[in-house]
Amino acid sequence: MPWHTSFPTPSPPSSRAGWTCSSSGAAWLHWTGSDRAPDISVGYSWNPSVVSGHERGIVALAASAVCLTVGVAAATAAEDVARMALVHVSALFILGSLPWAALHLTIAWFNWPKALVPPRRRGESGSVTEWWRQRAEPDKGRGRDGR
Repeated sequence: MPWHTSFPTPSPPSSRAGWTCSSSGAAWLHWTGSDRAPDISVGYSWNPSVVSGHERGIVALAASAVCLTVGVAAATAAEDVARMALVHVSALFILGSLPWAALHLTIAWFNWPKALVPPRRRGESGSVTEWWRQRAEPDKGRGRDGR
């Protein structure tokens, strides 16, 4: 039995996964402010500000997914040494996905840069900014010792 048939076949991607087509469509729906824009479920946090941050950053996440998909597709198409140029192009696309992923995090955490945030959500604060503000506010009804 060949080695590649011994692994289980992957399940089809869900509609909320960060795959290229679904993330690009979700990015467009969030950008235009459509009511059909999908909610994003984040597995590591149920904090509404974190989920909202990832929804704001969907445009950068979609761009990262597109770059990564093109890069991986180009790398798999390059089968022999004669296609080294294709390997270099794929490396550029794969490395190009990293700044977009970093921009997604800055949008989710700080809601910056505003140009990549959907227009109707530019006035919101990022999750780290919101956490910092809550942390800086003194607790009402408590003394200095926290009781």
